Amino acid sequence: MKPERKAIPPAQSPLRKPGVVPFGSPRFLAWVTIGAMALMMGSATTRAQQEGAVGGAGIGLKPTGDGRVLIDRVAPEGPAAKAGILPGDWLVGVDRLALAEMDGSQLVDAIRGPVGSKVVLVYVRGNGSPLSATVIRASLSGAPAQGAAQPPVGQSLQPANPLQTPIASGVTGRMMFSQQTILDPAANNIPALTFLLPQGWQFQGQIVWLHEFSVLANLRLRLWDNHTSTTVEWLPTQHFSYTDQLPGLLQPGANWMGGIVAAPVTDPLEFVEGFWTQQALPHLRKQRPTAREDFPVIARQAIANSPGWQAKAVRLRYGFERQGAPWEQDVYFTLAYAPVSGGVSMWNVQGAYTCLAPKGGLDARTSLLKAVVANASFTPEWLATYSVVKQLQRQGLQQQMADTAAFGRKLQDYTAHIRQLGQQIHEERMKSFDRIAETQREYLAGVETYNDPYQGRAVYMPAGYKEYWVNQKGEMVLSERADYNPNVGDDKDWRKMERRDPMRP
Repeated sequence: MKPERKAIPPAQSPLRKPGVVPFGSPRFLAWVTIGAMALMMGSATTRAQQEGAVGGAGIGLKPTGDGRVLIDRVAPEGPAAKAGILPGDWLVGVDRLALAEMDGSQLVDAIRGPVGSKVVLVYVRGNGSPLSATVIRASLSGAPAQGAAQPPVGQSLQPANPLQTPIASGVTGRMMFSQQTILDPAANNIPALTFLLPQGWQFQGQIVWLHEFSVLANLRLRLWDNHTSTTVEWLPTQHFSYTDQLPGLLQPGANWMGGIVAAPVTDPLEFVEGFWTQQALPHLRKQRPTAREDFPVIARQAIANSPGWQAKAVRLRYGFERQGAPWEQDVYFTLAYAPVSGGVSMWNVQGAYTCLAPKGGLDARTSLLKAVVANASFTPEWLATYSVVKQLQRQGLQQQMADTAAFGRKLQDYTAHIRQLGQQIHEERMKSFDRIAETQREYLAGVETYNDPYQGRAVYMPAGYKEYWVNQKGEMVLSERADYNPNVGDDKDWRKMERRDPMRP
């Protein structure tokens, strides 16, 4: 069937309706943020739909400063491409609704739908009149968008459709999470990190302080499911420094200016082989990744406040054998580095974690794993403590702080300051939530944002369920049944979590 495409006379344009909010208005700009991967991959929606796989149009959207929405990516041979839509066109309506009549979540839901169903996209090319194209939704697990960089190693990594694959062990149509907290004994046992633990999973975790380095603390956290052997683990991060001006005085591995002395490494594959395979990932030694995915937006954020720096944010997939069975492992991290200047170079690794499972297990649990990682968050109180320790380090008190007891006593002197700074960090985090959420929505395909009514904060949940509930203990339950109510026969006072528009304050 040949897709329909026709020009819309101005009098018939769906944008010309009374009461429509004009482009560029504050209300319009408040909600325009669409994760390109969510629309490119056609991930599941929480709205009740017809049975069958959920598809999309094969487009990526980008809001602009003047209030318009640019179609900046189009999947080659995808539904939109076949209908004649090109990168650079401007989306102005979906079916008979103008964009200003929908918020961000409604727009995503309007474009997605059952594979094989139709959706009419209204768009403008250049300065022309509005055009309409009838797009037949399809499952877009294939080619990346036009203009997107091709992964240089192996095939592209694509997330599984959460409606088509089991995303938790031992669960049929329902998933539960419990909120967990890691305390920091070295900082007067304050809560340091909160995260969501899937039902049936276990964890081990602690904060490791490294007072002699510029990266003062590392998170050591491992979560695993004994039933499926699926594991999520955070990897050590560090700053590195290098100079060729002091030959013979600085040996590789020494501490210089708070960083480990090492020549700059800008190739992610080389970094994994040269550093993590020595201790954290020895089973990947001499292994070549079978696939690679780059995250340019995350890379840009990593160096946003570091002029002249460059960065690469990647996911590398490795295959290996364990006890004669095939396994696979994804390694996520960002390498940031500054060009050599005056014979000195600084570089670092950040945002590092890994997921592993028997072969096929990672793709089957993509949305679950990404939701677990996305919800791990340091508390404002601990971040304030970290800031104070950073100040103390600059004052030359490393030796005193190296003693745990003295470290704790010193922090007690700063209790009021830490409390005040923690509140400031909390407020700044809420102000920047829209930017963080936008990036998460773009790259965490299969994950959607919901509001926790008890704590008034956003949480990331695997997509594809019809009901999302939370109780006052921080436990969360997801169900595929539209009529599910956990309050029946329970006294924990469950409240429904509503889907959240990430650009809404």
